[in-house]
Amino acid sequence: MAKFKPGVYKGKAYGNGYDSKPSTVIVQVTLSEDRIEDVKILEHGEIKGVGWGLKTSPVETLPGEIVKHQSLGVPPVIGAEKSSKAIIKAATRAISQSGAKMSALTAPLPRPAHPDEERSVDFLILGGGAGGLAAGVQARQAGADVLIVEAAGVTGGSAARSGGKLMAPGTKWQRAVGIYDSPDLLYKYMMEQGKGLVDPDKIRFFCDRAYENLLWLESCGWKCQDVEPIHESIVPWRVYNSEGGSYMSAGQGGHITYAMHSTYEKLGGEIVFECALKELIVEDGAVKGAVCEYAGGGTLTVHANNVLLATGGFAANREKLEALYPQMKGYFTDVPKTNVGKGIDEGIKAGAKEYVSPGVQVNYMSISSAFIGIKEEAGLIVDADGRRVVNEWSYQYVVGDALMRTKKNHGWYVTSGKDKYATVQAAFQAGKTSDPKDVYADSLEELAGKMGVDYAVLKATVDRYNELAAKGVDEDFGKPAEYLFPVDGPKYAAFYYTPCVTVTFGGLETDLVGRVLDAGGKIIPGLYATGETAPKGMYGTIYPGCGTSIGAAVLWGRVAAKMVTGQAVL
Repeated sequence: MAKFKPGVYKGKAYGNGYDSKPSTVIVQVTLSEDRIEDVKILEHGEIKGVGWGLKTSPVETLPGEIVKHQSLGVPPVIGAEKSSKAIIKAATRAISQSGAKMSALTAPLPRPAHPDEERSVDFLILGGGAGGLAAGVQARQAGADVLIVEAAGVTGGSAARSGGKLMAPGTKWQRAVGIYDSPDLLYKYMMEQGKGLVDPDKIRFFCDRAYENLLWLESCGWKCQDVEPIHESIVPWRVYNSEGGSYMSAGQGGHITYAMHSTYEKLGGEIVFECALKELIVEDGAVKGAVCEYAGGGTLTVHANNVLLATGGFAANREKLEALYPQMKGYFTDVPKTNVGKGIDEGIKAGAKEYVSPGVQVNYMSISSAFIGIKEEAGLIVDADGRRVVNEWSYQYVVGDALMRTKKNHGWYVTSGKDKYATVQAAFQAGKTSDPKDVYADSLEELAGKMGVDYAVLKATVDRYNELAAKGVDEDFGKPAEYLFPVDGPKYAAFYYTPCVTVTFGGLETDLVGRVLDAGGKIIPGLYATGETAPKGMYGTIYPGCGTSIGAAVLWGRVAAKMVTGQAVL
């Protein structure tokens, strides 16, 4: 009896596109009576370097896997689950048109197991994000025997999902549009943002080398689209967009990591995928390699005299993050599920000293269909008690830091619909969003009740805000008059602000050239760290600007590789 009605069928699903928008994925499936003969992806808008572009990306691998196993139960690519599931769902919808018994096709298949293996290399890099890839390229350029071991099925880490921005002073791109900048000016700005919590030597090191870092990325194939401000109130402009990027975009970071990944492959570099760090090998106080485990089973033991931890931060480790920062309870994040701080934990077990930062990179925003906050809408923002705490027309991480310091897990955007922002107008006029926490009311008292705040407190806040709006002078926080939108009815809305965490500021302590330090401040032989695994010294409680995290990860990844291969660093 035939399993399928032969023919060519198409199915559609929604994946992981740019700027947090769904990508339309259209899959065509060719069926004979008893076989899935072919699967083709006709259309998609997935993120480069995550959903497509690599040998291991879902677009490149899943169609063949479905045909090979004659199954829709093939495992999604770790780290690219949204893209994987969209392809599988579209193929499922296509095949369902054939009259097939779907339950027989959709049973989950196990991930492939690997035999236990033991090997040796000059330089072992744990993590294939921005820092790990940079280290791999720099080391291969020096001729080192390098192995990158990545827990996901694609490289790029959180950098690939980011807006793809970089920050540097005194560049050719600035000069081309008449902007004067210098390492000294960037250093002054970053020190001010650090508020006494940053390491002057590391900030100086970063500022002096940030431009060369961008030129190195350009040599790998990265292209700068344009230069923009960190925030419209901050000059000079010194943030650089990758292709397709804009003010508050997402996903373009894949252009940065894809460029390094491609260069690393051209240099003969090797990457082992879906294999996560289990533990570091320590002998007589020195790190001598690592034991890693494949997602489907099997152990990879790698002996190396030099090991780089580049496994990312812990924004996906809800238990750890909420324990350290209780006010982040219920936070939202879109970092890879592999960002659980494993490298930090194993480094500590190997004797490294942990730095617990007082802050994280946090932006408060509506997670409804409105997404108010991500575009830095600057109307009246209040804390969980209904009090105003900040100049809303500030860089979004300044606003986030102010709300975080209230020690509450949310805030509110309060409006009467007179704000100039299209996002606010649309949500206000709709009278409803996809988030049940967003509230609407016919009076301020009713709004306070629905928000769960003291009416007297909210009324005092709104009255004072309206008074300042009428004066045209923000005597309390200094917001420009054109952003003092009155909140005076007749109808009201309050959009619930959830903390969104992307970059964590705590991790292992390192010296100026990325060597991991023990509890006594001494170097642990053979162990280096970069990126969110070792961010101490770069941040206070405020994220200083888009591109800091990726730029620092790339820079100290390269520095570690130079140290390992005997190249000049300082």
